[in-house]
Amino acid sequence: MELRQFLNTIARRWKFVTAFLIIGVVLAGWLSASAAPVYSATSRVFISTQSSTTADAYQASIFSIQRVTSYAQLASDESVLTKVISRLSLDETPEELSKQVTATVDTNTVVIAITAKADNVDEARLLAETVGDEITKLVARLERPDNPAAQAPVVARVVGKPSFSDSPISPNIPLNVVVGGILGLLIGLGGAVLRELLDTSVTSVEQAVESASSTVLVTVPLDPIVSKHPLISDELGSREISEAFRVLRTNLQFVNVDSEMRCIVVSSALANEGKTLSAANLAVSMAQNGQSVLLIDCDFRNPQMPLLLGLEQSVGLSTVLLGRSGLPEAIQTHDSGFYFLATGRVPPNPAEVLQTQAMRELLVEARNRFDVVLIDAPPLLPVADATILASQADCVLLVAAHGQTRREQLRLAAERVELAGGRIAGVVLNMIPKRRFGTYGYGYGYGYGYGEVTPKKSSGSKRRDRAAAKAKEKRAASNNRRREKSSTRS
Repeated sequence: MELRQFLNTIARRWKFVTAFLIIGVVLAGWLSASAAPVYSATSRVFISTQSSTTADAYQASIFSIQRVTSYAQLASDESVLTKVISRLSLDETPEELSKQVTATVDTNTVVIAITAKADNVDEARLLAETVGDEITKLVARLERPDNPAAQAPVVARVVGKPSFSDSPISPNIPLNVVVGGILGLLIGLGGAVLRELLDTSVTSVEQAVESASSTVLVTVPLDPIVSKHPLISDELGSREISEAFRVLRTNLQFVNVDSEMRCIVVSSALANEGKTLSAANLAVSMAQNGQSVLLIDCDFRNPQMPLLLGLEQSVGLSTVLLGRSGLPEAIQTHDSGFYFLATGRVPPNPAEVLQTQAMRELLVEARNRFDVVLIDAPPLLPVADATILASQADCVLLVAAHGQTRREQLRLAAERVELAGGRIAGVVLNMIPKRRFGTYGYGYGYGYGYGEVTPKKSSGSKRRDRAAAKAKEKRAASNNRRREKSSTRS
């Protein structure tokens, strides 16, 4: 993972990382606050030798330095700790007590520092003092000469009273909180990267281009205001979404200059990816541009368009196909200026109805009457309805939801369109969080956007261009294969 990808991952999953940071800080603070305080005290034992001359003093000093390390190790000896337990009437075993007592030798000295830890400062001070006293007695026994009249070569003395502090040495709450925060942050970062690597949803333009083998025509931001004002014709609606659909309207004009695209199917891989709202807002945008637009609701499985537009559903497509009404009589007009054909009564066999000759004739008549025909189709993967419509329309507009549509689902949806003989005009990458929308802008496929006329391309733009070129080559190869098959049949 490159640095840019890592930073983008953290930006997308900052809540996840922040949650672990807070958990680490809170957990460390709680554990520290609930832990019993530990106090320490230190006593010092000085090791000296008996010498009468300067030469003897030097040799004695070397001798003391050699012996002092061995004496320090005896501080945790079972015989010493047993006597300490007996003198202080402790309930602990020598092994348990050894964890509370440590002995170290100060560098280049003959002083043993004995540090004892306990639950309160008085116990720590008494324990350090007792262990130091027992060390001096042990050294005296070990260094006692065979001749009672002779002096011991090495003498151990306790230096003063044990030193101690009224403040506990543990827990160190500020340090623990900092360490807990760092550990939580590291876990959060690692988890965010792992989730990103395991995430198979479409989270970038490059992934959408690669999965659909087509161009991303526009990116649409996720705006909470859509729940109250879904249509861009509403004055209180989102301006960014309005601009996005103007970009989509413009880009559709340049998808294929050599052939007309007057009948466009709007679909998605699965439900709840925003295809119905995208079809409605595209119709509004085209109508605002002065085009005569007919929006047909062909989603017999889940007809939501009449509810969105506030129009009737009882008379519509099925009514016309059954011959109970003509197309002009079944069409309704929306306040935004476009025309709408509802589903009508839902038939028991939607796929068979859409595959009839009557449906093909209706689309021909709609093309003759209107500049653009937009079809809101069911999702591509669950049912065959959208695939049937794709073979009858000029092109298909695929809607994918950012962070929701799986890359494999988008690939399979595009593949179904290709297998049915349809053509994908491009992808609408929908529901992009606003914090990421600034990175994408509005449109990609045909250079629409803001800024300087000849902006310097970033590495991300170059990758998108390469992916788009590769997708274009793939579509061209697919079209050539279909032409060859057609010529072979003829």
